Amino acid sequence: MRFYMTVLILTVAACDVKNYKVTRTSSAAPTAKPATCDFTIATTKVERPYEEIAILDRQDYLARDAGEFKELIKKDVCALGGDAVFAEVNGYGQYTRGTVLRWTEAKDATP
Repeated sequence: MRFYMTVLILTVAACDVKNYKVTRTSSAAPTAKPATCDFTIATTKVERPYEEIAILDRQDYLARDAGEFKELIKKDVCALGGDAVFAEVNGYGQYTRGTVLRWTEAKDATP
């Protein structure tokens, strides 16, 4: 019985991993940023020139708000050198996919 409880606990713990699957869409080598980098979460059209570098997909566990989504994908986005993520949200408010973007030119400082 003790063995089965241990297996059950390990199985539940393994299922609780909340990572999004990374699919690279750019052939350019990533320029990693520090693991604690900051990036933008966008849910509407991005008005800056960018390059798409990866797609983040998740099928089972889906983040339920922008803050949770950002925390779940931070490690991957920073490792890829992302500046922003265009997030797709389903009708239930769950974050189903994110497209990692890298700015292709510096943001204009003039108003």
